[in-house]
Amino acid sequence: MLLKMAWRNIWRNKRRTFITMASVFFAVILAVLMRAANTGVYEHMVHNVVSFSSGYIQVHQKGYWNEQSIDNSFKEDEKLYHLVSDQKEVTEFVPRLESFALASSDDKTKGVMVLGIVPDKEDKITRLQEKIVEGNYINSKDRSLLLSEGLAANLGLHTGDTVVLLSQGYHGASAAGKYPVKGIVHFGSPELNKRLVSMPISLMQEMYDAPDLITSVSLMMKEGADMEEVKKKLISVMDTAHYEIMDWKQMMPELNQVIEGDKAGDYIVIGILYLVIAFGVFGTILMMTRERMHEFGILMAVGMKKRLLAVVVMIESFLIAFIATLAGMIGALPIILWFKEHPIRFTGEIKKMYDSYGMEAIIPLSNKLNVFTEQAAIVFFIAIFLSVYAARKVYSLKAIDALRS
Repeated sequence: MLLKMAWRNIWRNKRRTFITMASVFFAVILAVLMRAANTGVYEHMVHNVVSFSSGYIQVHQKGYWNEQSIDNSFKEDEKLYHLVSDQKEVTEFVPRLESFALASSDDKTKGVMVLGIVPDKEDKITRLQEKIVEGNYINSKDRSLLLSEGLAANLGLHTGDTVVLLSQGYHGASAAGKYPVKGIVHFGSPELNKRLVSMPISLMQEMYDAPDLITSVSLMMKEGADMEEVKKKLISVMDTAHYEIMDWKQMMPELNQVIEGDKAGDYIVIGILYLVIAFGVFGTILMMTRERMHEFGILMAVGMKKRLLAVVVMIESFLIAFIATLAGMIGALPIILWFKEHPIRFTGEIKKMYDSYGMEAIIPLSNKLNVFTEQAAIVFFIAIFLSVYAARKVYSLKAIDALRS
């Protein structure tokens, strides 16, 4: 009976109900959009960094991370590839061979990082082909390489020119080679842009006298996948006496600390937002309560107990808040989906700042389920908590005072 009465009450004055719902509705949309933007920026930042380096999860020989030498490489293992591909959350995995060398051209010499890649697989993750600013992308059968733009400028090289690489190969073997430059790649990260050389992995294995050897297998995952869960599954099925499985948070703790520190600032901002939302919702609840004083007085005068009347008011608040938060989640969904596919892009000085950190100058919105549910739940409980004021006001109300209002 009380639920039926509360439902009828909220629709007796549609204007008042819609004003109250609107305050909660727009509060949910605002909170969801802000959280989606923050989460989207962090996800994009991590994706940019891990795709060119470690992957979300990396499998390498035990001890490699502490001593990143080509001597700590391991033979390609089809069984390992099958175990990785069996994980539904893993979208792509790429074997890589990594080492260092001296690159020289004429009288110029530069220390570089050499990365052996499977070109087709690598392009799916890093989109290297899109970053070519001169020349063409390599394929797995090429005997040529890619230079980062800054490195090419430093050595005075262009496509078609030849670069000499000199290093130490597997177990102290001599490693040297003379290769044509097929393409020049622009990287957002200044560090990568001034020292990265990419070549087909088979060519690098030949140069370093490391046949069928790789230093790591980097794994990329589905959006929203539980990285810790995937890592636990891999540890349970792999030979951990031989392999080490690490996630990006372990391999790049500095990046994780930057994100966590930035999140602390976001919590302050979103806390202020919740405070603004609370005042807005409280204002509408206060208006609704004041407008209904005479109505409450009549109900008490005809014999309705104040305790039951307060319960009805709480049920009304619950229904209004529930409908409004649900509508807010639905209303935020198309906005988030649009900006996920068409992210906000920056230009000018802001773009230069993003480029300096190796990130694309965009704000993509995250469409993770928890972005919607958490913010809607917080706004919902704010509305319910503030509605206690209306219930207390009714409970302490005197019928004669209410009738005179």
